[in-house]
Amino acid sequence: MNKMVGQQLRLLGIFFRGFTTFIIVAVSAFLLSTVLLYNVYPRADLPPHQQSYLSIAYDVMLMTFFEQPIPFVDDWRLVPVFFGLPILGLLVIADGVVKLGHLILQRQNFTREWQEMIAESYENHIIVCGLGNVGQRVADYLLSFGEQLVCIERKVDFYASAEFEKRKVPVIIGDSSNPTLLEKANVKKAKAIMVLTDQDLANLDTALTAKNMAPKIRVVMRMFDQSLADKVKQSFDIDSVFSASALSAPVFAQAALSDSILSSFSFGDKLINAFQLEIKEGSHFINEKIDDVRRKHEATIIMHQRQKDVDWNPPPNLVLASGDKLLIVTDRENLPALLSAEQGIKV
Repeated sequence: MNKMVGQQLRLLGIFFRGFTTFIIVAVSAFLLSTVLLYNVYPRADLPPHQQSYLSIAYDVMLMTFFEQPIPFVDDWRLVPVFFGLPILGLLVIADGVVKLGHLILQRQNFTREWQEMIAESYENHIIVCGLGNVGQRVADYLLSFGEQLVCIERKVDFYASAEFEKRKVPVIIGDSSNPTLLEKANVKKAKAIMVLTDQDLANLDTALTAKNMAPKIRVVMRMFDQSLADKVKQSFDIDSVFSASALSAPVFAQAALSDSILSSFSFGDKLINAFQLEIKEGSHFINEKIDDVRRKHEATIIMHQRQKDVDWNPPPNLVLASGDKLLIVTDRENLPALLSAEQGIKV
């Protein structure tokens, strides 16, 4: 709730910035009119209780909004006050109505201008640069995690724009390496920026610009060249640099062995697999306890599913049955035994 209130107050401040010049003019006119009336207006024509600065200021406010609290005086120094204040009040009301109506229309249509205003009001958010296939999937995951996003996309007509508008995610159109666009995304108050376009040099440019503008921001960058990615991470103080091809290569290789492998990654000198094992009829895992599977195959079982019931931390004495599904993490050397078990072969 406090986060929402804070954002609304920041948004209100951004909205009123559009009135800055007009407010300065109006306040200056108000103060000048008060001084003129106090020093020039005939005191004899005013009752004693209306002769203070505060009472004169109140009269000026009433005159601005078409009231006549004091009689007209034909003095060239005061004529602009009597005629100008009502005109100024009319302009204030008209300008306010027009801008408020424009703001409501922008919000309803989720226009680019409104999205930039929303983005500028965010704090502790994540900026996603590049809404290609990778960027969109990353954004989907972050939104499912409950994170607040601001996106930057170079293409004006990127094909997923309607989906982002539907989900009320602000998208700023332009080059993410442009400091002006990063300011619109409020990079100085963001907690992380993810640079995911398909151009290595553009990604590096954006990452370095963001780090220069917000030294404490967490930077995650995509690169195609793994050797260059390693050098960039070491040389430029980038938190995480990933090569899409390097990340996907183990998954492709392991997929040749089984279609049940969900993900593969390296840890030290080991290739680790996240593997979905479905216990079928004839499997020797039937009637065995989870702890037996862990012990015999040196595997970590992190999830168990039976029909629609999912247990994220299954007890070691749980007896397995046909139709159960296990999420297992194991290394490459132990994988063949699990694959044999999946096929019902005694190992």
